[in-house]
Amino acid sequence: MRVILRPGPAAGLVEEAVTDAEARGLVDQVLAGDPEAWGDHADAARAWTGWMRAPGDMRAEVPAIDALVDGAAAGGIDHVLVLGMGGSSLSPEVTRRTFGHGRGIELRILDSTDPVAVTHVTDGIDPARCLAITSSKSGTTAEPLAFLAHVEQFLADGLGDAARQHLIAITDPGTPLATMALEQGWRMVAENPPDVGGRFSALTLFGLIPMAFAGVPLLPLLDRAAAARVDPQPVRMGIALAALARAGRDKLTIIADPGIGSFGLWAEQLVAESLGKQGEGIVPIADEPLGDPSDYGSDRVLLHLRLTGEHDADVTAIGATGIPVFVMDIREPLDVAGLYMGLEMAVATAGAELGVNPFDQPDVQAAKEAANRALAGAGVPRDERGEPEDIVRAVDMLERGDYLALLAFTTPTPEGDRFMSAMRAAIRERTRAATTAGWGPRFLHSTGQLHKGGPGSGVFVQFLGPGSPDLPIPGQDHTFGELLRAQAIGDAQALETAGRRLVRIDLGDDPLMGLRRAAVALGAATPPLG
Repeated sequence: MRVILRPGPAAGLVEEAVTDAEARGLVDQVLAGDPEAWGDHADAARAWTGWMRAPGDMRAEVPAIDALVDGAAAGGIDHVLVLGMGGSSLSPEVTRRTFGHGRGIELRILDSTDPVAVTHVTDGIDPARCLAITSSKSGTTAEPLAFLAHVEQFLADGLGDAARQHLIAITDPGTPLATMALEQGWRMVAENPPDVGGRFSALTLFGLIPMAFAGVPLLPLLDRAAAARVDPQPVRMGIALAALARAGRDKLTIIADPGIGSFGLWAEQLVAESLGKQGEGIVPIADEPLGDPSDYGSDRVLLHLRLTGEHDADVTAIGATGIPVFVMDIREPLDVAGLYMGLEMAVATAGAELGVNPFDQPDVQAAKEAANRALAGAGVPRDERGEPEDIVRAVDMLERGDYLALLAFTTPTPEGDRFMSAMRAAIRERTRAATTAGWGPRFLHSTGQLHKGGPGSGVFVQFLGPGSPDLPIPGQDHTFGELLRAQAIGDAQALETAGRRLVRIDLGDDPLMGLRRAAVALGAATPPLG
């Protein structure tokens, strides 16, 4: 992997920032894994530097992982379900989209509490040929445990007591999940190093086990990560990103080439959750439709994840307008390991320069607590919702340097993605503002931290679906639909408590039609339904 910095007219600013940081010893400190790199947050960082040792430490885990996958393949396993949130699900999602079915095993990722999404995760699967991985660092995260209850019942209905041999846990040592899995005799309990945070865990067991099921050769992958780990250029990129953000260029626009197009999903949560706090932050803009160079404002920085070169002309044209461009250039999909490690180094370094702790997520808990109150029927605000056409009101709130976030609490679908992409293109053309889009509750474990703790430059549009047909959660006194509604209410309450501008929209009984209505209201070129 090569990291190329093309700051354009900001070259002087970037050069000064990098020279100053090198004189202070920051580059050497980060490369050495020295917690003192994070200044006032050194004590907090000291407990979270395991990700920097992962390319070497994880080599010892490879034989056990390979034995697990070889045994599963020999036993006829053809589906592996990954049940997780945030870093536990987004790295496997990148693996699924990038590497496909390398061992003849299909990965399916569940990180939505939407009842339809939960139901679909087991569609067409033979329980006898399926494994389910519950991924949770704490072993107590509500969503993966709810997913586990659903999938466990699916397996038990088909396999009886043998279902336990179709369950795998990835978690920290000694968590409630680890204890339960050991007591029940699950197929494997993989205990991850506890000094690695969830969003920095792609090159640990949370990412490597799904990669192995997808046929990714782990030792060569770790070799690529180790090479990136000693490269000072990602550290310099992090210094540059922080300097540019402080100069007003705080929208990191990620353009990923075909073949690694899904990597922006993972990068988005790494940047947002690591840096969006204390009123600071860099806003990651992933999966935004490409536009004319004139559509991009002066608050942008471009990060080109380059594999095929297909976007070279677009990136060059946008950079010609004066927007700084950074390129992370790889030769083949296996080099994604270098992207993981390089971006982790860059983002951690940017946190050091911005004066924030890149390893915590202090504002995520507020939405969780509000959701729990909503589930209990206490402290629930008025559930006020507008019509899809009210998205125009949200766009009218945008001021110079703002961004608009589309937050959809309904069934994630490719058609829904297309309608939100059409809205994003229309909003940018109309205002030059950057936009983001996320499906709830997935984004609560990634960009949700930035939304509440980062700069107050966001305008938020919350789309709400009907929540039906509903689905019970085995062993719990609420349903998946009730959980999703509570999470939407909790997120709205946390945003309002943080003083954010919020418009809530009821999509009606047909969520796709509701999204289409919102797109039409913006004058977007919308694809037909169906």
